[in-house]
Amino acid sequence: MNKKLTKVSEKAHLAVILSFLGMIGCSPAKQESVVEQDVIQEFQRPNIILVMTDDQGYGDFSMHDNPIIQTPNIEKLASESHRLTNFHVDPTCSPTRAALMSGQYSLRAGVWHTVMGRHMLSDQHNTLPEILKENGYRTAMFGKWHLGENYPYRPQDQGFDHVLIHGGGGVGQAPDYWGNTQFDDTYYLNGEEKSYPGFSTDVWFDEAIRFVEKEATTDAPFFLYLSLNAPHVPWRAPEQYIAPYKAMGLGDDLANFYGMITNIDDNIARLRQAMQKSNVDENTIFIFMTDNGSSMAAKSQGEPLTRLDQATIAAIEAKTGHKLTSLNSHMRQGKGSTYEGGHRVPFFIHWPQGRLGQAKDINDLTAHIDVLPTLLDLANIDVSGVDTDGISLVPALRNEQTLPDRTLVVTNQRILHPSRQRPFAVMQGNWRYVHGDEKGGVELFDVSNDPGQQHDISAQHPEKAAELAAVYEQWWQHATGKGTPTTRIIIGSKHENPSRLTGMDWLSPNTEQVPWWPGFGDDKWGKTSNVAWLDKEENFIVSPWALKVEAAGSYTMTLYLHDIPAQKVIDNTYAHLQLNGETHTLPVAEGTTSVTFNVDLAQGELDVRAWFDDLTDDSGLDSGLAAFYLYAEKARE
Repeated sequence: MNKKLTKVSEKAHLAVILSFLGMIGCSPAKQESVVEQDVIQEFQRPNIILVMTDDQGYGDFSMHDNPIIQTPNIEKLASESHRLTNFHVDPTCSPTRAALMSGQYSLRAGVWHTVMGRHMLSDQHNTLPEILKENGYRTAMFGKWHLGENYPYRPQDQGFDHVLIHGGGGVGQAPDYWGNTQFDDTYYLNGEEKSYPGFSTDVWFDEAIRFVEKEATTDAPFFLYLSLNAPHVPWRAPEQYIAPYKAMGLGDDLANFYGMITNIDDNIARLRQAMQKSNVDENTIFIFMTDNGSSMAAKSQGEPLTRLDQATIAAIEAKTGHKLTSLNSHMRQGKGSTYEGGHRVPFFIHWPQGRLGQAKDINDLTAHIDVLPTLLDLANIDVSGVDTDGISLVPALRNEQTLPDRTLVVTNQRILHPSRQRPFAVMQGNWRYVHGDEKGGVELFDVSNDPGQQHDISAQHPEKAAELAAVYEQWWQHATGKGTPTTRIIIGSKHENPSRLTGMDWLSPNTEQVPWWPGFGDDKWGKTSNVAWLDKEENFIVSPWALKVEAAGSYTMTLYLHDIPAQKVIDNTYAHLQLNGETHTLPVAEGTTSVTFNVDLAQGELDVRAWFDDLTDDSGLDSGLAAFYLYAEKARE
């Protein structure tokens, strides 16, 4: 258990207390005993563990009216925790992560998509791990980062001391190590490739447990960010987790999805047991949350129950004694939607030392932007200088007072340049003012009596609709008033050289032109997947990478069709590299897998396009075969 006192103000406070004890006649030994027993514990900073699953919605838990899925360990955690029942995030991955790390609305933080370079969190923010690290915390993260693959946007650049991650937004995506499938993969340990046996979720928990056990022997508090890739697609899990669901009559997708979640549940139990064994459980704030609505709901017309036939439903009802009416907590839509099912998620916070009082539901409107100020407040760290859109939830957690009335906004952009016409939701009390479809209108709901958001009541309440419309316009100005500049990857830095660039960071004209999923594996998520790009490379147009050259000098830029481990031969005869509109061309040697250009670069912004074709000039830019990977390296001086 940590014995470390907090900073100067706390030490000064202790000095005052010791002086008072001396004045009333306590011996030095007695003074030390009093401080040890009654004061040090008062100012002892807690450890923090934040576990976040990926694409698991509110209804994907046994305690949320889902009798099929087995999550007994998370259910036990929830029963022991403060439960934020009206907690909201962004509808997709990277924006939620940006809000967590910065305490700002994701759009204001500069992150509004999951690809196209719009997922990179600027290094200008004072992030949660940076603030904690500045205040004596050891920081570590395991799993999914999805806020930038390159310097200065990697987790090790943003405040984490120890990092083990996969690349991109899911295992096997283009920025990940080539060929990863979630089993026996290669991941990035503090920026270096390292192979790990076993299933990905088990790996993240294994390494997190090792970190906890190590840190338990030190005096410093720790912050552990365990950001899982599961149950994001591809839906895969060890067979022993899938088989029970198939035996219930579930199809492959739902059985695999639920199998991934039950595997997480078992790992939650393992982690909590390790915390108890290491004697860190009493003074550890343990948070469990998810990053957006259910991807299963999103791929099931908003309701996973539609995947089951009537015979299967009847058999499950007979076995469980539970009437099946929804597997999405009766909410509308799932991941990606600005209806409730896209952004209302569970949030459990647990601190066994009793500093939050008895476990309870908190029904006030809360959001991801509140996590940073709340954790800093609980750790007794001054938040007055932190630029955050959130509020501390500590008064409600400690039952000191209710939270103030507030209005929150979520949006789903997923385009190259943000637009106020994209889907959004304005939330105020039980009111939801929702633009759910870019082509449709705006609806008003009262979720207190219409949780499924089926009945638009804007005609009955035009004043409220107008009020919330005005709030949205004010929020848009707040979020975008300082612009939405392109976040550029820095090359030529001593912190990362060479820099590996992937097509997932192209500034493509639309999401469909982003090669995010190569298609690894022998199942439906392999080459036959409708989003896989292996053997479909010609379908993608040549789009630019947005870079910033940190230092002028000589560089090599090496073009690949596939990443280095693939050893993919380039069948074209010429390679082209366009730098800020100026094109360089080299012949492609027969049988080669790469072409290297030697170029002199000036300091500053650089837009780069790279492609292969059979032409000696750049006239084939619009029809060439894009280089999906590029390695940029500054010559050593």
